[in-house]
Amino acid sequence: MTPILPRRSVAAVQGAIPALCLMAVLALPACGGGASGGSPVTPEPSVPVEEGLTFLRAQGAQWVKASGTPVALKGTNLGNWLVQEFWMMEQGAAGVVDQCTLEAKLSERFGRAEMERLIALFRDNWMKERDWDQLKAFGFNLVRLPILWSVIEDEAQPKTLRADAWKYLDGAIAEAKKRGIYVILDLHGAVGGQTPNDHTGCSGQNKYWSSSEYQDRTKWLWEQIATRYKDEPVVAAYDPLNEPWGSTPEDMAARVTELYHTIRKVDSKHIVMLPSHYGNIEVYGDPASKGMSNVAFELHPYPGLFGDRPNDSAYDIHRDWLRCGPQGQGGICEWSKKTTALKTPLLMGEFQPWQGAGLELGGKLGRATYDSYAAKGFASTSWSYKIVSAQGGHGRGTWGLVTNAVDSSKDGGLGLLAKASSWDCAGWNSSLAKACARSPVSIKVGGSGAKTFYLVVKTGATGNGRPDVSYDKLSLVNEATQTEVLSNGGFGSSQGWTPLKISGSLNLDFNARDAGQTPTGGEGAVLRVTRPAGVSGDINGAIVQAVTLQGGQSYRFSGVFKDNGSVETWAEIYLLAQPPVEGKDVLEPSLKLDFNTASLAEIETLFKSFGSQALEPHPGLLQQLKGAGTTLYTLPARPTGLKLSTSDAGVSLSWAANTEADLSGYKVYRSTQPGDSAKAVLLAEGLKTPAYLDSTAQPVQRYFYTVTATDPEDESYRSDELGTKSEAVALPARIEAEDYTAMSGIQLEDCSDAGGGKNVGHFEPDRFIEFKVSVASAANFVIDYRLASANGSSGFEVWLGESKLDSLAVPNTGGWQTWKTYTSPAIRIPAGTHSLRIKSVGKEWNINYIEVKAAN
Repeated sequence: MTPILPRRSVAAVQGAIPALCLMAVLALPACGGGASGGSPVTPEPSVPVEEGLTFLRAQGAQWVKASGTPVALKGTNLGNWLVQEFWMMEQGAAGVVDQCTLEAKLSERFGRAEMERLIALFRDNWMKERDWDQLKAFGFNLVRLPILWSVIEDEAQPKTLRADAWKYLDGAIAEAKKRGIYVILDLHGAVGGQTPNDHTGCSGQNKYWSSSEYQDRTKWLWEQIATRYKDEPVVAAYDPLNEPWGSTPEDMAARVTELYHTIRKVDSKHIVMLPSHYGNIEVYGDPASKGMSNVAFELHPYPGLFGDRPNDSAYDIHRDWLRCGPQGQGGICEWSKKTTALKTPLLMGEFQPWQGAGLELGGKLGRATYDSYAAKGFASTSWSYKIVSAQGGHGRGTWGLVTNAVDSSKDGGLGLLAKASSWDCAGWNSSLAKACARSPVSIKVGGSGAKTFYLVVKTGATGNGRPDVSYDKLSLVNEATQTEVLSNGGFGSSQGWTPLKISGSLNLDFNARDAGQTPTGGEGAVLRVTRPAGVSGDINGAIVQAVTLQGGQSYRFSGVFKDNGSVETWAEIYLLAQPPVEGKDVLEPSLKLDFNTASLAEIETLFKSFGSQALEPHPGLLQQLKGAGTTLYTLPARPTGLKLSTSDAGVSLSWAANTEADLSGYKVYRSTQPGDSAKAVLLAEGLKTPAYLDSTAQPVQRYFYTVTATDPEDESYRSDELGTKSEAVALPARIEAEDYTAMSGIQLEDCSDAGGGKNVGHFEPDRFIEFKVSVASAANFVIDYRLASANGSSGFEVWLGESKLDSLAVPNTGGWQTWKTYTSPAIRIPAGTHSLRIKSVGKEWNINYIEVKAAN
């Protein structure tokens, strides 16, 4: 799978457990396969293969059955089963970081035969019959099965099948067939590795591209797979190389095309996948024109993850992706347009909308994603079915549809209570109940009598980090008696708290009162943690308070915290049974074994545990996927006709009224920077009429306003933006693109052109920027456009009021920040004040400024 996670963020994506022993059958209630709270899920019973579980084929841009009937395919990946990814099972030790190094270490310590036995023990427990039942309980009809090449080919004897080569593939197909589920066979790790990443089985390799031997062995492998399954209708498709991104797009297309022809020599029936190269499918051209038939493209979209839109909410990110942006032309609409034009279906082979989004919203996001893909005719398989952690539970949403349940036989809730980091959710400002990486659960104390525990509030940052975190209103309450047991959780002083130095040093201000650093919901003094002046390097520390809890009682922990723009920073709160030690880090409980030293019995116990741990499906996803559907993203129309005027009373706004029957009101946003919606301030909400007076506006400040409409569940896209202080620019003049008076859909970026500043980009058809200009007397002018594009574009039109003045196709300038000047022909501008609008007719171009000059 794609994710390469930054330092300290690996723990944020952990939290689930898979298990498959094809021969052992465990009753689901005994496995604890329940929803939240550990209550068991009763899956739908296994059923014989439907008559309709026929061969699938590509028909135009649709996936269809043999009869030509379109089929909506939805499911998930069975990650970490036949090719391990250690983050998915909370493993990793010095020198043992992937399947290759694990097998090498086990062989070195115990011999090859014992290594083989242990790996089989793991695989027999990672997926069990209960897991197949749970897949059916989610309502899925498709799984993508990631495979490591050495599951089939004997490592010691190239181009020789292992004695048990088909054990797991045959078993998976048999279990799927019982439940009416199709299987995509995905070569996740080719011999030599098709990227340097650990999800190929061996990190740091990427040798497939330079080795004719490895390429030849991969072709041989697909000959064997195709020969084995050419007559098996449960196999939906062959996926010849997962994420083959270790070389160029052209190299990828050449190798995948070779594998297509290799498969076709044996099997003419099955769909063959054509993977994208970081979203590039254009490199294949039109498959039909290249002699390829019965193929489908594959994309792995992860909107909002891995640094994409770090300041935006999960709701906004997935709304833009699934509803295609304000103009309705981006997101999945763009992909539908591409694949429809190429008459080729699409598989969304990996995606992850619910991680960290909260259980209720995460469930709705998951359902909306599956439904939106199906509505476009895309097949879809999320990443991934199951993840495990020592902590257990879904928290705010793990990467797994299923995780291991919290072990209630121990002091439930002990360990990590709450966590956020700039990697998980830059810009956090929330209650701890909505902490994006971990949120508190009810803490059940085992045994009886009074027990001493230690609440630890830990903050830290990398050497490049800028920590600035505020905490307030920390509370630990006995749920039965409603008694507060924590002292001085509202701060104002350090009373009751003991600083703990772990590494480096922190500045602790227990009486911070700057309103700008107060978390939402906080009041008065707060605890503010920052980097001391002159202190460099990694820093990590905490404050600690001993608390007395009663055995057999349950407790509720709460509070608020804010990151104040922190960079490479974490905030974590723990409840520990033992006092923390100075100089020793406080960490999440871990399942990790050091495979360099762990005993054979310890390794066996770990691998067996994956088949017996109680399972907990994501409750929001289970409810949504089994329900009638979600109304999330049935958006009100974006308000139009925004008008602005200024007076001594402030800035008056008005707009055209929306007509939706379920309209609940309007919101008004204000920013001091154009195009900066992420930092815009919400001025008002719940407005019942389409008008608002901003009486707080300062006359000397320029503001930019947008308006949205809301219903009980959704918020519309923002209206076009209007700015104050929009005096007309007298021509001739240079006008910076970001100094527009109105715009639609664009975004600002840092500009590397001479003079720096910002440029305007993210143009799509009909998006625009507009300026107010004035001319003392009619004259002829030329316009210099300062432009950049990495791909070239059909460009834009220039309008003066209702008259088109000019149009320009933007050439490929050599890069998004490679700037060139293009000049218009002479144009006539009449005397007076006018609106000058630059309206995009294409996409993928940037503009830094225009310079309007008198024509010679």
